[in-house]
Amino acid sequence: MPRAPRGNAWDMAENHPLQTLTHDLAEQSARRRTQFRLAPDETAAGGLRRIVRGQIEVATGGFERGDDLGEAVHEARKSFKRMRAAVRLSRDLLGDEVYRAENRAYRDAGRELSDARDAQVLRETLDDLAHRYRKEIDADAFAGLRQALDADATAAHEQLERNSAAIDEIRANLDSARDRVDTWPLPEGTDASVLAPGFERIYKRGRRARRAAEHEAGDETMHELRKRAKDLWHAAQILRPAKPKRMKRLGRRAHRLSDLLGDDHDLAVLLEAVGTRPRTLRPGEVALLRRLIAHRRKRLQREALACARRIYRRKPSAWRDRIARPVTRVVNDP
Repeated sequence: MPRAPRGNAWDMAENHPLQTLTHDLAEQSARRRTQFRLAPDETAAGGLRRIVRGQIEVATGGFERGDDLGEAVHEARKSFKRMRAAVRLSRDLLGDEVYRAENRAYRDAGRELSDARDAQVLRETLDDLAHRYRKEIDADAFAGLRQALDADATAAHEQLERNSAAIDEIRANLDSARDRVDTWPLPEGTDASVLAPGFERIYKRGRRARRAAEHEAGDETMHELRKRAKDLWHAAQILRPAKPKRMKRLGRRAHRLSDLLGDDHDLAVLLEAVGTRPRTLRPGEVALLRRLIAHRRKRLQREALACARRIYRRKPSAWRDRIARPVTRVVNDP
């Protein structure tokens, strides 16, 4: 019996060398286009334009390839948040008018997709909570609420599938956004040091949010700290080549803080859902679920605030000065 061809890269290279080489080169090119950080040989202007265009490519890619709709929505929303962080970082260069217009465009695009993703997150949050406390609750605890959340997620997903016009509009708006990137008033020939004021502003806003959350750990203050942590994480990603070790460490911590506060926020939304669906829960389950949510949120908030203290212990000007130090290497526009 003849041996079936193996599907590894060596066989592909032997049998189809040109196709394999073309595929590899295309993948490398896509990675370079969509890499969410300045490259060592990029100017600030060239790098920012490439980064935002790359995120637009990521945001539309899932819909164009026909990926699972839920996954495509998730990836698109993450890209919108990265794009908003990029324009916040470059606000001093763009000017307030351009910044506000671009930030609003990416925000509105994300909101168009929010219902489908939010419904799915609620269901996942309940499942995660039940699994975490599985030794303390019955195996079928909260089954009625889970069924209701499943129905909501399915309905939101199906509505988005039926509303292809909404996806087409988002893609058209992102095509326009891609064209606008070339017109951004960015100073040419400058390195990452010109982004120091933007980074300082992002860090300063995070420090204010941390103080507010320390003073009163409510839903609004924690959610605000989460948004500021996410901005800092993305800004550190973009500027990582400027200070590789420091930015990598700061970005890792900001990512961790964002995740902790994201889990806390999801539980806060789940708690609201409990209040609007009391009939989906059996006697005693409302009180039990509220207790579990409160217990979990207390631990998450305690850990998040400890993490935030480490992240925001330095003065904003210290980060500005580090980034603003002259870069000795020569940079060229791509």
